[in-house]
Amino acid sequence: MSSTIITDPMTVTVSAEAGTFTMSRGDWSASAPLACLPGWITLYRGLRDRGGGRWRPFYEADLAALEAAQREAKGMQG
Repeated sequence: MSSTIITDPMTVTVSAEAGTFTMSRGDWSASAPLACLPGWITLYRGLRDRGGGRWRPFYEADLAALEAAQREAKGMQG
């Protein structure tokens, strides 16, 4: 039995027309309404900071992608 560990950061794509964002990494993806984006950011900040920050290397890039998507979405609204 073999397994694949994906270490690339996730990609976050914003669709202003649909009012959604999509997170993807490898074969996995999930979409949600833009209104849910702050909750995902809060979740990933918590994951990054748990254990005194020892998980930072695993979640920092994902959090940065989510925060960039939030800035992009705000730019599309204004």
